[in-house]
Amino acid sequence: MDTIENVCKEVEKVLAVVNSKGFANIDDSVCADLDKISAAAETLGMKSGKKLIDNLSAVLKSHKEGKAEETSVSVRLTALDFYNKNVLSNQGAVEDI
Repeated sequence: MDTIENVCKEVEKVLAVVNSKGFANIDDSVCADLDKISAAAETLGMKSGKKLIDNLSAVLKSHKEGKAEETSVSVRLTALDFYNKNVLSNQGAVEDI
C-alpha cells in the first residue's frame, strides 16, 4: 500500500466485506485489516483517513463486545466511505475533505 490509491482500494475492499457480512458478523480479521490500512494511511500523511479508519475499527470492536449500537457503526462506515470516494475522485487535497 505505497500509494493513496492503493490505500483507498483496500478501504473499499474492507467496506464491502463489512457491508456484505453485516455489523454483527464481523470477525477479528476485518479489524486487523483496518489496522494495517491505518498504518499505511499514516505513512502517506492521510491524517483524516487514518482517524476515520481508526474510528471505524474501534466502533466495530465495541459493537462486537455489545458496547456500541449499529447506528454508531453505520455513521462511521458512511463517513469513511464518503472520505474514500472523495479522495479517489480527486475532489481536493486529502486533508481538505
